[in-house]
Amino acid sequence: MNQNERTSFFPVLAALLLLLSASAMWWPALRTPLWGDDYVFLHAARVTNALGAPWWSDFWPTSPPRFWRPLSQEGYWRWVDAFLGGRSRAVHGVSLGLHALATLAVALFAFRLARACQWQRSLTVAALSGAVHGTLTMHLLPVHWASAANNALLTLFTMLLMSAWAATIHMSGRRRYMLYASLPIWLGLALLSKESAALSPALMVLVRLFVSTRLPDRHEIVAWAACVCVVLVWLLLRERFTENTDASYAMGLGGHVFRNAAAFGAWMLNVPREALRMAVEGERLRGAAWIAATSLPMLTAWCIAVWRGHLLLRKWQWLCITAFAVTAYAPYFLFAWNSYEYYAAIAVILPVIALARCLARSRAALLVAGLISASSWIAVEGTRQLEHPGLIGRAHEAETLLLALQMQGVSGPFNVSVVDSQRFYAIGQMGLAWRLGLSPEQIQVGGDCPAIGHCLEFSLDGRWRWRPDPSETGIAVPPAAL
Repeated sequence: MNQNERTSFFPVLAALLLLLSASAMWWPALRTPLWGDDYVFLHAARVTNALGAPWWSDFWPTSPPRFWRPLSQEGYWRWVDAFLGGRSRAVHGVSLGLHALATLAVALFAFRLARACQWQRSLTVAALSGAVHGTLTMHLLPVHWASAANNALLTLFTMLLMSAWAATIHMSGRRRYMLYASLPIWLGLALLSKESAALSPALMVLVRLFVSTRLPDRHEIVAWAACVCVVLVWLLLRERFTENTDASYAMGLGGHVFRNAAAFGAWMLNVPREALRMAVEGERLRGAAWIAATSLPMLTAWCIAVWRGHLLLRKWQWLCITAFAVTAYAPYFLFAWNSYEYYAAIAVILPVIALARCLARSRAALLVAGLISASSWIAVEGTRQLEHPGLIGRAHEAETLLLALQMQGVSGPFNVSVVDSQRFYAIGQMGLAWRLGLSPEQIQVGGDCPAIGHCLEFSLDGRWRWRPDPSETGIAVPPAAL
C-alpha cells in the first residue's frame, strides 16, 4: 500500500466507524414512547381522518394553526394515524428512516460541493461529511420525539435544494436547466416542512460565493430569483393561514439574544440541551462536568481538523462557512424562550463539510471520528439516563403512569391537579385522553382539585394519587411513583 492509499484509507475507515457508532447510538430510540405534543397531533389527525377531510385540506386550512407545516405536521400525522395506527415503535422507525435520508442528503450536498470546487477525493469528503453530521447530538430529539420529524424533513429537502444548486454552477446544457427547474420544487417542500427554510436563498448565495467568486450568469440569477419568489408567496400564505400565539416563539431584541448565542455555541460543540439546563437550574457541578465531557472532545476535533487542513480552504471560504452557520441559525437568536440543539442542524452542515475537506487525506481523521463519537455518546446516553427534567427520561416516566392508569381501567370524567407543568407536559390532557380512550372534554386540568368529583393529583416530588381516597370512589388505583 503506497502513501496515497494509506492516507485515503484512514478517512474512509473513520466514516465507516462513525456510521456504525451512529447506528448503535440511535437504534435504542425505537423504544421511546410517544409523549407531549405527539398525542396532540395524533388526536387531531384521528379527528380529521374520521371526518373524511381531503388530504389537500392540510395545505389549505380553514382554521388557522399555530404553525403551517402541512408536509411535516398535519399531513404527516394524518399519515401516521392512517397507516401506522399511532404505534410508537413504527413512528420512531419512520423518524430514524428520515434521519438516514437526511444524512444521505448531506453527503450528496458535500459531494456536489466538492465537485463544484474541484476538490480531490470528493467521495471521501461526502462520506465523511454525512457520517459526521449523522452522529452529532443535535439529532437527539428528531429521532426520539415524533413531533420533531419536521427537522429531518427540513434537512432532507434543504440539502436536495443545495445539491442541485451546487451542481449547476459548473454545468451546462439540458441537465443544468432541469436542475434549475427543480430548485423551486425542493424549496417549496422545505418551506412546507419548516419555516426556517425561508433563509434558503441567502444560503444559496453563500454556497455560490464559497464555490467561486466569479459573477453569476443570468441563468443563475433567474433561478435564484425564482426561489426568492417562492419564499415571498409562502410568506403571504403563512400570514393568511397561521395564528401564532405562543410567547415562547416570539422574536425580539433583548438579553435572550446573548443567551441564544451562547446556546448556539453549545450546539456547535455537541453539548445537549439538558446539560445546559442542569448547569443553570439543577446540579451545577455535575452539569458543568457534563458540558465539559461533551464539548472538549468536539472542540478538539474541530481544532485538529482546522490545524491539519486550514490551508486547503481560502480565506473567503472560511468567511462563507461562518456566515452560513450564523445565517442558518439567524431566527433562533431572536427567540424569546425556546432553544433546542436541533435548531442548528442546517447551520452546522457547511462547517462539517469543511471539516471533512480538511481531513480527507489525513490520518488524523480516525482520531477526529473517535472524538466526535465519544462526545455524542456521552451526550445522548446521558440524556437517556437522566431523571426528570431530562426530556427522554420524562417521556418514559409519563409512559409508566399511563400504563398504570390503563391497567386500572380508569374512566372519566375527572380533574387533574398539576403543580409541576414541565413534568405533566410529557403526559398532557391529550395523552390521558388518547391512552384511556376518553374525549379531552372529560379531563379538566387545573391547579387545585375541586371539592367534588374525582381528581388525579400530581405532587412536586413526582408522585400521583387520586382524590378523594380510592376506597370512597370505588376506583382501585393505588398511589404510585412516576
